[in-house]
Amino acid sequence: MSGFTKIIQKDLDKLESSIDELISTRVSYIKEIVTYIIGSGGKRVRPVLVMLCSKLCGYRGKKHIPYAAIIEFIHTATLLHDDVVDNAKTRRGLSTVNTVWGNEPSVLVGDFLYSRSFELMSRDGNNEILKTISQVTTALSEGEILEIVKTADVETTEKDYYEIIGNKTAVLFGAACEIGAILGNRSDKERKALRNFGYDLGIAFQLMDDVLDYTSYNDVLGKHVGTDLKEGKVTLPLIYVLRSADEKNKAFIRKVFAKQRIAKRDFDRVLGIIEENGGISYTLEATENHLTQAKRYLDIFPASRYKTALLELADYMLKREM
Repeated sequence: MSGFTKIIQKDLDKLESSIDELISTRVSYIKEIVTYIIGSGGKRVRPVLVMLCSKLCGYRGKKHIPYAAIIEFIHTATLLHDDVVDNAKTRRGLSTVNTVWGNEPSVLVGDFLYSRSFELMSRDGNNEILKTISQVTTALSEGEILEIVKTADVETTEKDYYEIIGNKTAVLFGAACEIGAILGNRSDKERKALRNFGYDLGIAFQLMDDVLDYTSYNDVLGKHVGTDLKEGKVTLPLIYVLRSADEKNKAFIRKVFAKQRIAKRDFDRVLGIIEENGGISYTLEATENHLTQAKRYLDIFPASRYKTALLELADYMLKREM
C-alpha cells in the first residue's frame, strides 16, 4: 500500500503464512478456493489496522497476527457472499469464485470462513473480542439485506445509504481497530476512540469505492467501472444528484434503473449528469469530512510512529485508485 506498512512489514509477512496455516482443512477443494480469493491481491487494509492499533496500544504479544487473519477471513466471506448476490463476474482483476467454481461452493466456502473464524476465536478464549466480532457479523448480514431491499430504489435517502455502508463496511473497520485496544488492555475510552476511528475510516473507504466505480478505469479498479449502476446500487453520488438535478435528468436516471440491461451510453450519460450536478465532488467532500473526524479520534493517544502510520493510512484513503 504505502509507507505506513513498512513498520509492520515483518508482521505482514507472518500474516501470509498464518493465513495458510489457519485455513488448514482436510478438504483440499476448500483450501484451493480460499487460497485463490485471499491470494488475489487484496489490499489487506483491515489486517493492517489490527496490527497498527495493537502496536499503538502497546501490545507486545503475537496474537494480533491470527486476529488479523480472522478479520481477513470474515472480510473474504462477505466478498464471496456479495459476489453471489450481485452475480459479479470479476474482482481484483480476476474472475470471481462464483464464476470459476459456481454459486454453491462460493456460499459454502464463505460459511466455512465464518465458522473457522469463530472456532479460532473461541479457542483463544478472549470473550471481549468474540463479543465484538459476533456483533459485527450480525451487522454485516443486516447491511447486506438492507442493500438488497434498496436495490434500484431511487427513493433511497442519504440516511438509508449511510446505514447500509455503516453495517456493510464500516463496522468491520471499527472492529479491526478495537481488537488492537482489547489486546493492549486499554481503557473503554481508548477502545471506543479506536472503534470510532475505524468506523469513520470505513465510511470514507466505501465512499471512495463508490466514487471510483464511476471515475476509475477497469484495469485500475480490478472490476468493471459502472458495476454499481448495473447492479442497481444507489450510492451517494447518485443520491445527491437525484436530490439536486432537474426533472429531465432525474427521469432519465429512473428510466435507466428500470432497464434489464444498461448500455455503455446509459452509463456515460448518467456519469455526465452526476459530474455536472456535483455528485462526485459532494461525495469526495463527504469522504474528507469522515477522514478528518476519524483522525480526531486519535487525539487521545500520544505521538508515536504507529499513530503517524494510522494518520498516513487515513490520508491514503482519499488518494487511492482501487
